[in-house]
Amino acid sequence: MTIELYDQQEQAIAGLPYLSLQLSPEIVVAVQLKSVRETLVLASDRFTQMPNVHPCLMGLVEHRSSVFWVLDLPQLLGFTPLDGTAIETHIAILQFGGAFLGLGVYRIGRVVRINDTEIVSPLELPKTKTPIETVPFLRGWVSQPEDSNKHLYVLDAQAIASHKLSI
Repeated sequence: MTIELYDQQEQAIAGLPYLSLQLSPEIVVAVQLKSVRETLVLASDRFTQMPNVHPCLMGLVEHRSSVFWVLDLPQLLGFTPLDGTAIETHIAILQFGGAFLGLGVYRIGRVVRINDTEIVSPLELPKTKTPIETVPFLRGWVSQPEDSNKHLYVLDAQAIASHKLSI
């Protein structure tokens, strides 16, 4: 019984797990791990392109008997889009109830732990070079311990999933 209490206290101190995603070699974001079903790397020929859709939609993917959209996450957030000529794409698959959404990124990162108290409001972003398109999808940002000049943007996965893309 005592051991379980220590485990719970340790988890509270360590923070919640987030999956870091690289949008480029310099830009890193994170989504709460509880929203991520899995990650994978897909060949570009596995995407089914659809006409007359928003440029952020990379295409439809069939995976494990499910069909879902994959978003170009850097482009959605106002950063440089992913390389359209790349042979393969790194994808984090988010799950919301029975629905899935793929986030195409430059690279899948590692799991990091973040305390909610570390997250700075997106309204306090003047110190960063953050595109305005990013703000609706942010919970905030945290300084990266290995480099205080770099920031890890903490995304609101539900805001991304519920965003309506129009052409």
